[in-house]
Parts: sequence; C-alpha cells; structure tokens
Amino acid sequence: MTEKPNDRLFMAAAVEEMRKSDAQVKVGAVIVVDGQIVASACRTKNEHAERAAIRLATERGVKIKNATLYATLEPCVELRPGQQVPCCADLVVSSGIKEVVIGRYDPNPNVCRQGWKRLRDGHVYLRDFHQDFREEIDGINSRFVGFFEKGMGPTGGAKVGHKDKGIFLVQFSEDDDRTMEIAWTVAGIDAAYGFASRPVEVAMARFANAFDEVDDPTAYDFRHSVRIGVGEIGIFKGPSACVLVKPKEIHSGPEYGNTDFFVNFEYQVRITKPR
Repeated sequence: MTEKPNDRLFMAAAVEEMRKSDAQVKVGAVIVVDGQIVASACRTKNEHAERAAIRLATERGVKIKNATLYATLEPCVELRPGQQVPCCADLVVSSGIKEVVIGRYDPNPNVCRQGWKRLRDGHVYLRDFHQDFREEIDGINSRFVGFFEKGMGPTGGAKVGHKDKGIFLVQFSEDDDRTMEIAWTVAGIDAAYGFASRPVEVAMARFANAFDEVDDPTAYDFRHSVRIGVGEIGIFKGPSACVLVKPKEIHSGPEYGNTDFFVNFEYQVRITKPR
C-alpha cells in the first residue's frame, strides 16, 4: 500500500478519537493539513465524526481544501430517500478534501463500499488503514461488526449481504465456543436459499412460524439447500447442534425490485450433543 509520512500517527489519532465515542457505532476522524492535525472528532449520538471534524475546522477558520481525512469507518451515504442532511461522503467531496484514508468498510451490506464509490466518483484519492489498525477498529466495534459477520447464541439476530453467498458464523454461547456456519444465496422476492456445506445440512420446518413450534429440530428432511421465505423457519443441523433461523426481511437485488442484497434474520441455537 502507499504510505505517507506520519500515516501511523494519524491513524492512531483517529482510533483514539473513536474510543471516545458514545455512539452505538463508534467512529473517529482527524483532518490533516500540511502534516498537522487541524481538527479531530468522534461520532456522537447527534453527529457523525467526519461532519464534526469538518465543522470544527471551519469554525477555526482552517482551510481544508486539499486536506487529508483519516476516518475509522468509510463515510456514509444517504439511507433514506429525500434525506435532508447531506451524507458524509458528499460533504467530504464538497469541502474540497482531496484524500481520505479509510479504516474499515461498513459491514452493513446496504452501505458497504458505497461511501468509497461516492468519494471515488467525486475525484477523492482513497487509501486504507494498515491491517493492525483495522483489527483494532474491529475490536472496538465488535458488536457492530458482529451483527453482519458473527453472532453469539443461544439467540440473536443478524443481517448478511448475500449477493455472492452471504456467510454468518454463529457461536453456540459465551460458554460454548463451538460454531456453525450459516450461508445464504439469492432466491427471489422475499426469499433466500439457506445453503449448507457438509457436515452441516439444512431443512424447512414447513408451516411453522415461530421457534417454539419446532419441538425436535432434527426431525426434518435435511439437504444441501432449501428456499426459506420471510417469516418461515429454517433449520441448519450440524453434528452437535441445530441453528433455527427466521428471516424478517430479504432484499434480492434489482432483478426482484430491490436496490440491495441482504437477509435480515433471527436465530436460535439448540444443542443436540453436549460437550
């Protein structure tokens, strides 16, 4: 990767700002002009870190055209049609900042890499944090990242992008570090294929619409993949546990009338072979 003088110093400063954040998703940002930090901020419940850093620099009379922004999470794009406040990616472009160094791409499949693309299309030069800082960022935001990549049993929820096979890892419980991989692929409107790789298999609990309606989760017809619709119950069965899943929302891309690709689902772990 391209490295510039004091890169690690500025990355570390952004991570330290991130640690100060009281928001559910913690983010830190610093703005650098001529090798000096001119503004730094963390995300709060009311303001994103990039927006706050740009505001502080402006209030101090600092010209940030051609500045470099170090942000621990890629700047956001609008999530709601008709959003009144400009998203952070557009604000960065309009401010004249010439370079953005990104700590982590947003794990939310609705957002991932869209901020990067918006900046790229706005002729902003883009680079990435070093790997050790990315790992530190993921550790600080483990709950946020985990919602899209890994979850903890016995119950929980997740949101997984499934355009190119979405994989989510479920740990059975805090006291049981065994795991099972839950995979999804595109099926169509309000449905996705639950996809399993041996020794895991998957089945449909036909007509069930609640986890407590499944008595013995092993008493079904298991196979390599099954189509699971919104509100239906699927069962992933492994050698030592079953994971029941219930999709709450599924978007399957433009072919099926959606912009995004994701499965938003609840899950429940049922142990079948104690340790």
